[in-house]
Amino acid sequence: MLKHNPLIQVGGRVPWTDVVQLATIRLRLLGIKEAKRTTTMRWQRLTAWSGLLLAWVALAAWQYHEYGHEQELARQTLRRQADSLMSALVGGIRSHRRMGRFFLGQLQGTLDELVISKDVLAVSIAADDGRPIISAGETESLGDAATVSVGRFWETYGFRFVDRFELSPEPAGSPQPMGRGLGRGSQGWRQHAAADGESRFSSGGTFLATLLLDRAQVDEQCHRAYWLRITVVMAGGIVLLCVAFAWRATIRLADAYGRARLLETETRHLRELSQAATGLAHETRNPLGLIRGWMQRLAQSETHQPEVQQQIRAVIEECDRVTSRINQFLAFARPRQPDVERVDVEQLLGELTTILQPDLNAKNLQLETNGGSPAITVRADREMLRQALFNMIQNAVQFAPEEGTVEVVVAKGQDGRCRIDVADCGPGVPPEDVESLFTPYFTTRPGGTGLGLAIVRHIATAHGWRVEYIPRAGGGSIFRLDRIDA
Repeated sequence: MLKHNPLIQVGGRVPWTDVVQLATIRLRLLGIKEAKRTTTMRWQRLTAWSGLLLAWVALAAWQYHEYGHEQELARQTLRRQADSLMSALVGGIRSHRRMGRFFLGQLQGTLDELVISKDVLAVSIAADDGRPIISAGETESLGDAATVSVGRFWETYGFRFVDRFELSPEPAGSPQPMGRGLGRGSQGWRQHAAADGESRFSSGGTFLATLLLDRAQVDEQCHRAYWLRITVVMAGGIVLLCVAFAWRATIRLADAYGRARLLETETRHLRELSQAATGLAHETRNPLGLIRGWMQRLAQSETHQPEVQQQIRAVIEECDRVTSRINQFLAFARPRQPDVERVDVEQLLGELTTILQPDLNAKNLQLETNGGSPAITVRADREMLRQALFNMIQNAVQFAPEEGTVEVVVAKGQDGRCRIDVADCGPGVPPEDVESLFTPYFTTRPGGTGLGLAIVRHIATAHGWRVEYIPRAGGGSIFRLDRIDA
């Protein structure tokens, strides 16, 4: 491995193979780090959104629990109010029933005063068999006392509380109530008292007391609590969304900063690679040119045997092959700013078809182009776009099966920009190799240099385009240049 800075020794005798190897390894490591960072970012985004969603669900569950708690408190308050009224009513009956005929009048007045308030809708006292004794308020809402069970019931029109209590018979000699002259007693009671001839309370026994309380205030309180909790949940969701967008903006800013640093590092390595390529070309082209020149002179001589002539031609072909590889390496390593102009895509594809026709004929391939119209132009550096399309089409020709078809499609996207697809029906790219497709010196083709697609990505980056691989439906590959300004 190289242990010195190649930039310091460009003018000297530097092991350029080590320089190229080191720069290539660095670029590959950058690509691997970028792929890992992208995967990590995806998992972080998924984890963050899942955490925010769980937080919102937890907030909603908490508010639902709080709403149920407030609802239970409101209902418990009404139940306690009913218990207090029932205790006061039964206690009053037990302590004041010895007042004789004045008791029933006072009891009726008390019941009338209860129903005057908005909290009590109806109240009644009935015998254990359900026969009414005294009542006040909206008695039609109470129903038949004989069919009502003892307990507490939440109904659509109120809260019903039915309680059973017992009274012992009055001792002998106690004043008995009379059925007339009750003053404030209701007409319904006087009719029952006249029919019975005596007060049922003085005789003792088991009685049913029924209270029907208004639940409107409880419902209104529960309604307010419901909307309050809904508001809290919605506000919490909005806050979480704001946090999510703020986090997303922060992540994007950090991602942009990381990409900028990555591009800066890659640019530095490419600059080193370009300087190394200059020295490599200087140290390699001259000897190759000298060797090729002498081989051509020897080939023009007829004094050699056929075997020697064949070996001379092989040396010349190897010199040309090495020169071609050097030119490819220089095209990848040399930084260049695109000279943007209007480029006729249909005309450019026609030129490339002519150049690649021998390769197409060798495999009986058909190159189908769909430029749409000769008037379609894109803003690009003509030579760089030509190089990118040449590499993409040549790559498709190499992997396309014999007597197959290579398609080149030019289309406009919804954003008004163009994209160029080069599709083949070859074996496609294994999923484990997709991430390494556009890295230098990575190839799945025997004899390939691994620089063709790397040069395409280099040209796309210089223009601000995007190059990507897409598996073709039914088998094959699609290499796409996207976001090209029309």
